[in-house]
Amino acid sequence: MAEANTTNKRVRINLSQNSKGLIQFDITAEFESVEETKVALSAAVDAAREVIKAKGLTEVSA
Repeated sequence: MAEANTTNKRVRINLSQNSKGLIQFDITAEFESVEETKVALSAAVDAAREVIKAKGLTEVSA
C-alpha cells in the first residue's frame, strides 16, 4: 500500500483534574519543523493557562 504524504499541523490540549482538585494540562504539538512546533507549543501553554485562570481553577504548581 502506498504511503500518503500528508502533513499534520495540529495542537491538542487536554486539561484534567487531579485527586487534590488541581488542574494539569497535557499538550501535544505536531508540525513540520522544530521551530514551528516550539511556537505552537508555547502558544498552547499560554492558552491553557488562560482558560484555567478564566474558569477560576487552580493549576498544579511546577
